Amino acid sequence: MIVPEGYSIAIPSYGRPEEFEELLTSIINSTQLPDEVIICEDYSKQRSILKVIGDKWAPVFEAKGCKFNYIENEINLGYDANIRKLIQLSSFKWVILIGNDDLLLPEGIGIINEFCLRNPNVAMISRPFIRFNTDINKPLGISRFFDHEVIINNEMPANLLFRVAGFVGGLIVNKNWAEPLHTNKYDGTLYYQIYLASHAYCTNGIGYLAKPTVGGRAGNPPLFGEAGAKNHSVGAYSASARTSMWKGVLNIGKDVGAVYGIDLYSPLKRELTVRQSFHIFEMNATAGKHNLKELRRELSKLGLFDHIVPKTLYYINFIFGNRSSIVYRFVRKYMQKK
Repeated sequence: MIVPEGYSIAIPSYGRPEEFEELLTSIINSTQLPDEVIICEDYSKQRSILKVIGDKWAPVFEAKGCKFNYIENEINLGYDANIRKLIQLSSFKWVILIGNDDLLLPEGIGIINEFCLRNPNVAMISRPFIRFNTDINKPLGISRFFDHEVIINNEMPANLLFRVAGFVGGLIVNKNWAEPLHTNKYDGTLYYQIYLASHAYCTNGIGYLAKPTVGGRAGNPPLFGEAGAKNHSVGAYSASARTSMWKGVLNIGKDVGAVYGIDLYSPLKRELTVRQSFHIFEMNATAGKHNLKELRRELSKLGLFDHIVPKTLYYINFIFGNRSSIVYRFVRKYMQKK
């Protein structure tokens, strides 16, 4: 069924009540409201608190003409299935996915609206985003890959689809395009958006905005393990969890690429091996030698350690321990100057 033009902000909710309320505040204070806010609470331990917050904000949004739909899942669906459910239940064409600890920037909907009016057939839209810890007014920086609008498609390097869709906050999905692609095959990868982005890259393209529309919180630990998600522990990505996620990315690339006769697997594998390995070893700069050895083993199983970059980073961490974080800070400062 074709849904009408408009904007649904879709929030996969799990815990974090304080951040959830901050997000709703940022939406109501935006210069242009969406047509709908839809929340799927995924059976967290703080469900009762989140329900109170939802009940409080519902009449506030509805008084301003914005539909407010708060849904409690009967069981814990997990991240991927919850994202899929949000897309399925959204009432409008453009589904703006925002994590429950992210924030909408004041001009966010306006920026999105201008782009969508010019590009009505694009499959997905990505965006630069502001990185912050606790205060959006004290940003750590802006994460961006282009300083101008662009449509990313199969005429451009395929590794870009991971870069622009790896972080879900602020990603926009064309519901009419995405509905026929619904599948539970990749549940548990935590990368359902990469599955959609792979199809988008091969078909209608992924739009990229010139200006940030959301803020992404940098300091919050992952909560996937709290719900008993396979391979995941509360508060951190273990080596096995991270490689399980990356195995999912490679499987998605292989499967979707085969549908269109496009090699997505090789560029995605190289992206994970080189650029993304920097982020992984940076996060493990203070990890003990036992954890580093486990990370090396897990990456090797996927063929993601056979390159000078992960090998060099591994030995930097292994030899210098906690002091290796100095190396990563230096590299980041150098890259920002370029």
